[in-house]
Amino acid sequence: MMIPPKALPMHRIVRLGSCALVVFGSSLFCGCRMTVLEPTADDDVRQRIAAVEEENRDLRMENEGLKTELAAASDDFTPDEEVLRAAMPRLAAMEISSSSVVEAPEGGARTLVLRLDPSDDRGRFLQVVGSLKVRAVAVPTDAEPRTLAFSQFSPTQIRDAWRGGVFGTGYVLDIPLTQATHEPLPDTIDVVTTFRDATSGREFRDEKPVRVSRAGI
Repeated sequence: MMIPPKALPMHRIVRLGSCALVVFGSSLFCGCRMTVLEPTADDDVRQRIAAVEEENRDLRMENEGLKTELAAASDDFTPDEEVLRAAMPRLAAMEISSSSVVEAPEGGARTLVLRLDPSDDRGRFLQVVGSLKVRAVAVPTDAEPRTLAFSQFSPTQIRDAWRGGVFGTGYVLDIPLTQATHEPLPDTIDVVTTFRDATSGREFRDEKPVRVSRAGI
């Protein structure tokens, strides 16, 4: 007659189960541990290749732009002015974006990060050509208004200020508040912009309060 094996006591079963969980968890931890690799010469080569490819892409785009300019200047090309006038996007507004901010970190440089949103007569974003004047003014409750900055930007500078990405599309300009380096700032400052559209000669003016971020965010 076979003798059945002796049943394990309950406390032995609990201890064996706990040990199994510890071993299993340790194996998972070891398997998921991230290994940080030191940079290699191959990484440097890849970075240089990426930089060269980006430079070549920029040069190709610049070359295509020159080709378009030459084609427009040739004697064989006569634009249909009526067609151009009907289809040409028209600047309808050049507004200060609500995401504009004055970065004023404690003990650091104070900068107006100005974001501009131009739009056409259908409310769509429009790339623009023109010049810009910007004035930043502090309006304290207990003192006279004072100018913190006055800057002018050429059409080329405006073109270079174009930005696009996950935070939206527009023009971003960093303007130092050199006249307020050691003076206290209110919670907001008034910003006045005047944009002169090079295609129509029309001026677009906007004025908005821009918040001051003490942390520079």
